[in-house]
Amino acid sequence: MKFLGLLYNGAKLIFSWNKSDRLWQMPFFAGLGIAIILFVAAFLGRSDLGLIAIIGANIFLYVPDTPLYHKMILCMACAFGIITSFTLGLIGNTFPSLIPIITFLVTMISAQVVRYFSIGAPGFFFFTFAMILGTYIPLKVEDYPMAIGLVALGTMVANVMVLLYALSVIYIFKSHITKPIPKIGEFGFGVIIIDPIIIAFFVSFSMVLQGFLELDRGYWVGVSCAAVLTAVTFKQIWIKQFQRILGTIVGVILAYIFLHFTFTPFEFALLMMVLMFCAEFCVVRNYALAMVFLTPYSTYLAEISSFMHYDPDAIIQARVLDISIGSIIGLIGGAMIYWNALRRTLEKIAYKIFLKF
Repeated sequence: MKFLGLLYNGAKLIFSWNKSDRLWQMPFFAGLGIAIILFVAAFLGRSDLGLIAIIGANIFLYVPDTPLYHKMILCMACAFGIITSFTLGLIGNTFPSLIPIITFLVTMISAQVVRYFSIGAPGFFFFTFAMILGTYIPLKVEDYPMAIGLVALGTMVANVMVLLYALSVIYIFKSHITKPIPKIGEFGFGVIIIDPIIIAFFVSFSMVLQGFLELDRGYWVGVSCAAVLTAVTFKQIWIKQFQRILGTIVGVILAYIFLHFTFTPFEFALLMMVLMFCAEFCVVRNYALAMVFLTPYSTYLAEISSFMHYDPDAIIQARVLDISIGSIIGLIGGAMIYWNALRRTLEKIAYKIFLKF
């Protein structure tokens, strides 16, 4: 009976619809920014380049419920971070042997920064995501400045959306409840320094493993591992793991259906807008349902090189395998975070290094 009770409580957490104070305007402006970028790209006849710009537009998702000036400063700082991460990914694109090192550094530093400044979800994920995509987008070296510029343009659109979102909820809808600015460094040395080192090691290891296995579209291994490790507690990692698996299964089916259609550039822009709106509306309420919409969204985003010329069977088969491997590695990494012997050893080493400097 006790086991059945635990099973019931676990299922309740996985399938529950959580209450949230997130305003509907937030996912609306997130989707609107995506649509604007893709509409402009469609008008210019280069929707594939619009997908690169969307990488930068993802910084809108970091907008906090703090005063307006803090919103803008934080999102501008995130813009710098995601541009830098993508640029480092392009270096890995040129020198593949450096990908594990770059993955480790970007993940560790971004995780430390978001924890030090108490930046909430999606945490370090999109910085690592941008870096990993940068390592796999098939670009010539001479096209790197253009790609970096496109990501920067995406961050500019996102920052305009942040401003419009803030002004609308404050002065038009008058529904914004301002929260105090989080304290800096309140999580402590272990959470800010040690946890990101463990997280970065496992995300980096996932990239090494996918290279060793020579997986087709192996970048999903690293992306999936990072997504699972954005959870705060081991309990959340377990829940997020199951929600991710369930949501991805349904999302893969949805993506498989979409990939069989050839959308016009303007239809594609509307589709991506709807997927982003639904994903962001659901993500704080039920992560599994959000994954249903995030799966086709991120699949299109990662398949820039084959825009509108997809092989649905190859894409879906590769993604299911890669996500399974990455999620398992992420779960193991989550367990290691709560291994006290490992944490104490790393803390001693880290303290010695810090004392020397």
